[in-house]
Amino acid sequence: MREDKASPGRLPAAILAVLVHLLFIVFLIFSVNWKSHPPAPVMADLWEALPPPPARPVVQPRPAPKPKPEPVVEPPPAQPRPDIALKEKKQKEREQKQRQERKQQAQLAQQKQAEAQQRKQQLLQQQEAEQRKLAEQEKQQQKQQQDAKRKQDELKHKQEALRKLNEQQARDIMNKELANETSRLRQAEQASRLGAEQAKMEAAYKERIRSKIASMLNLPENMVGNPKAVFAVTVLPSGEVAQVKLISSSGQPAYDTAVERAILKAVPLPLPPDKTVAARFHDLVLPIQPKQEN
Repeated sequence: MREDKASPGRLPAAILAVLVHLLFIVFLIFSVNWKSHPPAPVMADLWEALPPPPARPVVQPRPAPKPKPEPVVEPPPAQPRPDIALKEKKQKEREQKQRQERKQQAQLAQQKQAEAQQRKQQLLQQQEAEQRKLAEQEKQQQKQQQDAKRKQDELKHKQEALRKLNEQQARDIMNKELANETSRLRQAEQASRLGAEQAKMEAAYKERIRSKIASMLNLPENMVGNPKAVFAVTVLPSGEVAQVKLISSSGQPAYDTAVERAILKAVPLPLPPDKTVAARFHDLVLPIQPKQEN
């Protein structure tokens, strides 16, 4: 079976109750004994005169209690106002957003600059290729002229040698070689003349294409200066445009767009009648300006 154990808190209370009862019993006993004694006789002393009153003791005033120092209560730390904290938080977020935007803008500017540099490099490479091609053609023409001159000199030497032969035989041989050489010289001259005419025709038709594009060009209202946009255009034998690609921007997007539209409006582009020259117009590099520079 489970035994009840008195808790430490209940034991003093029981002792206190017993003591209170004991005191109450003692009080009753003394009260009964006091009432049971007879009353004491009353005795009185007679005095001829009243004794002087006793001297009153001098009562020293109590010193005033020292005031207790009041405890110093430190004010609670100032809490930031909710509206100020919210405003600071928004300001930090706005500054962080501005830093991110500036960083993105810098990256975009670097990317655009790299693309522009790449397009410029491509344009320079194409121009250098065209210059090398023209220089090679000129070199071939000079070589043909030198060969023709050398053959003329050789022919003169042959003519001098043939004079010593039989006049008839020499005449026949000379005439035959002269005719052959004359034919070769004529062909060389024709080829040189044809090359010059083809180069002239190519330049003329490129200018005609630029003029036609310029006549279709609607300049934007906010255009500044004399911008220059360079496009790579793929032209079909019919004069139709298969592809238009911007390879060097003018720096004014509105003008670049207007030039691209003008190229498409100028279709069909004028092509030279010579098929050999027309074949060179398949891949064109066209610099377009409102005021064409020479």
